[in-house]
Amino acid sequence: MSTPYIPPHPSETTYGAIFVALIASAVFYGVTLLQTYLYFRRYPKDPMFLRTMVFVLCFLDTLHLIFCTISIYWYLVINYSNLDMLDDSFWAMNLQVDCNGLIGLSVQFFFARRVWLLSKNWILTIIICTLACMHFGLGVVFTVQAFDLGHFSRYSKLTWITSTGLGCAASADILIALSLCYYLAKMRSEFKRTNSIITTLMIYSINTGALTSIIATSCAVTFAIMPTNFVWLSFFWVLGKCYVNSFLAMLNSRENICEKARRVPTFVELGHLPDAGAPTPPSPTKKSFFGKRGVTLAVIVETTTERSTDYLRNARNEASSPSSSFAPIARPASTFVPRYGEEKDFELSPC
Repeated sequence: MSTPYIPPHPSETTYGAIFVALIASAVFYGVTLLQTYLYFRRYPKDPMFLRTMVFVLCFLDTLHLIFCTISIYWYLVINYSNLDMLDDSFWAMNLQVDCNGLIGLSVQFFFARRVWLLSKNWILTIIICTLACMHFGLGVVFTVQAFDLGHFSRYSKLTWITSTGLGCAASADILIALSLCYYLAKMRSEFKRTNSIITTLMIYSINTGALTSIIATSCAVTFAIMPTNFVWLSFFWVLGKCYVNSFLAMLNSRENICEKARRVPTFVELGHLPDAGAPTPPSPTKKSFFGKRGVTLAVIVETTTERSTDYLRNARNEASSPSSSFAPIARPASTFVPRYGEEKDFELSPC
């Protein structure tokens, strides 16, 4: 009589953990669908590559949730009470890793491009892209090794792969957030409207990088400590959803940021102004966080000069002194009229 298979860990930390993760993933997926709908409704004129990227990420997120649901159904319904199958590495469970890896790679490349637009720093951009590629590449290696091992009880051999890959993902997220904050802070000026936009973008960058890096780090730590149960998967399944939603939140926030900027009054301290008719130096144009076209903010100052001449007084002076030449006395009075218009100070656009 064969001895029944006894799983190495209780069901609470294995299939109970991924069942809870599936519910959380479904909730995040609902947020993804909502944000995708809002994006295509609000920004139908965005560049084609950006709309394509949104569609592809939504598709990958859907595919990931399908793989997760198939895995849960296979383990808990089809193989209900079949303890011998609970340790098998199912194909859908292995492939969901690559879906998350592709999502992370795409989003990190998108934000790496943002860093390049702001900094023009090739070294920094290459480091971020290298970390993102290492995260995706090690995810593919994990999938191949998982198919080769065939059982969850042997996953302890994959600890270095998982820890290194997720560590690269967390490092890339932190580096992206810090870089965006640093270069955005350097763009601050005397314009309150511009500073308001920059502060909002910095908050978005910090929140996005902090959330994904914390989840990736938690996933790496739990796998290193407990590689044969599924607690790490409860973090990993949510990680891809956080990447997609952070990307969509950044795109959908543009309208709110611009509306907020319009409500903020801009007051500029006026110093020495050139005389009327003097050429006005062009105002410097700062880099755009989102790219080429966008909403611009500015202050235009107009100078009006009025002149009055006392002809009667000069006529008397001329009559009393015949040798003196006629020289009218001018009393200039300048009035400075500030008018709020548009200046190329900070641009906000989708690309």
